[in-house]
Amino acid sequence: MPDEPPVPADTAFAIRCVDLSLTYPGGGGISGINLDFGSGTAAIVGNNGAGKSTLLETIAGLRTPTSGQITLFGKSPGVWRSMGTHTVGVALQDGRPYPSATPLALLKYLHDLYASSPNRTMTPTVDFLVQAFALNTGALIKNLSGGELQRLKCAAALMPGARIVILDEPTAGLDPQGRRDLYAVLASVVPAHSSVLVSTHILEDLESIDSRVIALKDGVVAYDSSTSPTSSAFRLTFTSRSNLDLRGLHDALPEGVKILETINGRYSITSQPHINAAFIATVMNFCAQIGAEVSDVQVRQLGGVMEDVEDLLLGGDTA
Repeated sequence: MPDEPPVPADTAFAIRCVDLSLTYPGGGGISGINLDFGSGTAAIVGNNGAGKSTLLETIAGLRTPTSGQITLFGKSPGVWRSMGTHTVGVALQDGRPYPSATPLALLKYLHDLYASSPNRTMTPTVDFLVQAFALNTGALIKNLSGGELQRLKCAAALMPGARIVILDEPTAGLDPQGRRDLYAVLASVVPAHSSVLVSTHILEDLESIDSRVIALKDGVVAYDSSTSPTSSAFRLTFTSRSNLDLRGLHDALPEGVKILETINGRYSITSQPHINAAFIATVMNFCAQIGAEVSDVQVRQLGGVMEDVEDLLLGGDTA
């Protein structure tokens, strides 16, 4: 990995949002966002339309706020651009960049584009990113699979060598293993002391990201793990067919248990009491009675973040 970038001395925070708002004529957007981000990873979670992309695009300088202020190392995104300094590397959720080019051609182009940046000494090499993200360099970008495209976007976001990296829904369209693999690669290649913002609407992704968690709801910050108290809980997850009717399982389990289908065919059962062998047997027997084959059963203790975010965004018991 390239040398670490110099740490700017003019501010304690890489990113500072003060009363940040951006509203759209037809409604929606973000309102009154007050957040500071230093080094490390922060996961921005929320349902579709919660304002995740709007917040990240505003931080990146791609949108102009309606009111409030955003600063990167003490200066606005526009000031940094006028100085020719690349402070942010971005992977947007939508789009397929330069579909008729190859991944290798795109990365070489970006490498040359950023070569004159003041951050040049820590710009990663093309070969490093190709190897780290296992990129298919010969295929045209328009022919890449969903997983290959997401890995390419993340590699392109790292090419500027910026200390702020923004990844908007980097695992969209990937299966569970593909999501875990991508987060593992990112954890190994993103330079230390960088500030990384990752958005996702898939709560299960939080199990693969060692991060601060911020939840947006209706355009406002509804939860921040760095300031919100949490309580210990346990979670059992398993995979089966989609849309299982698990309503009857509530009666067989302790009070307060929450049952959710987090994504198609992946189920989450959260309980404040410890999940023991009898608890697991009850769940497995119930699934057997309704003819549901079960695989990938996991039990883990939570610090409370996942449960709090699920309660906030999904709300109530679901079967």
